[in-house]
Amino acid sequence: MTGPFLFHYRSPASGVGLRSRGVDGQSKTDRREALERMVHLKRSLLLLAALLAIHLLQPVDLSAATRKAKSKPKPKAGTTITAQSVLVMNMTTGDILYAKNPDTPIAPASLTKILSLYLIYEALGEGRVRTTDMVDVGARVSQVNGSRMRIRPGTQIALGDLMKGMAVLSANDASVAAAEYVGGDVDEFVRRMNAKALELGMLASHFENPSGLREDGQVTTARDILRLSCAYIRRFPQSLQLHSLPAFQYGRKTGTNTNHLLEKAPFVDGLKTGHVAGAGYHLVLTARRDGTRVVVVVLGSRTSGARFREARMLLEDAFRKIQPHPSARRVAGGPAIPAAGDEVPVGRSAGGVGDS
Repeated sequence: MTGPFLFHYRSPASGVGLRSRGVDGQSKTDRREALERMVHLKRSLLLLAALLAIHLLQPVDLSAATRKAKSKPKPKAGTTITAQSVLVMNMTTGDILYAKNPDTPIAPASLTKILSLYLIYEALGEGRVRTTDMVDVGARVSQVNGSRMRIRPGTQIALGDLMKGMAVLSANDASVAAAEYVGGDVDEFVRRMNAKALELGMLASHFENPSGLREDGQVTTARDILRLSCAYIRRFPQSLQLHSLPAFQYGRKTGTNTNHLLEKAPFVDGLKTGHVAGAGYHLVLTARRDGTRVVVVVLGSRTSGARFREARMLLEDAFRKIQPHPSARRVAGGPAIPAAGDEVPVGRSAGGVGDS
């Protein structure tokens, strides 16, 4: 190489800077070594630039990010969900439409009665009991508090009326009396409850009593309650006749359904409320429209009004996002009618309380 050139190189080994101002005074060996260093550095820079270009030109896979974003769908903009745990599902397709802390442990409160009613309906279907059976009320009912029918020990009451008390009034004394009759005793009934919970895949849940009154060790999650509710509705669709009753009269007393959205929100036909100190206010809400059923689970709301308000908002938002189910066919001027093989309509009974 002839003529002067400017080049600065710092040896990685020695850390000594070498600056050449020309070729005068340098040996051929020195000039050759300097030139080799410069060539090596240029090659390194070219290799680095090539690798960088290859990296930048590779296509970006957004599918993972898209799936992650879709895994936590949110309600419409401007809404705030204050409940501790929430799950919303299109029960017809199995799609989760909204989720918030679905696996956070919480006391189930009276949502426990959904599982208790599941076992009672199962016993009805197997012919072990009938809704017209007269149940002897034991002394244990006087030991429960909270929501009650105020049935008296030593009296008799039809099993169907106990079920109505559980579903409509959320009566804790009715839960105990029904559990004693169907299970032989409360402890055996609770054992069956936990066995059924495991069978349904409710792996994060455990129950200590049939009513949901607070007790150490009694726990569930929104995911497990959703799993239970869907299994309950699918297997016993006639149960919605019970849960959708606006009121229940027992003797001279009439009580209104604890689910205040039954006659306020369109298409709502169930399912169950719950409340216990320390856990807050719960609600499982379900509705069917145009062949599609949506289930909303709201746990741990700060107030009773908040659970109803947020559950209704989530339900209405869900139906706005859902297209009519393909199996739905319309009659001119009328509602969608499900095709054969779809979920049994609410008004069609397969036996049980609706027949009593």
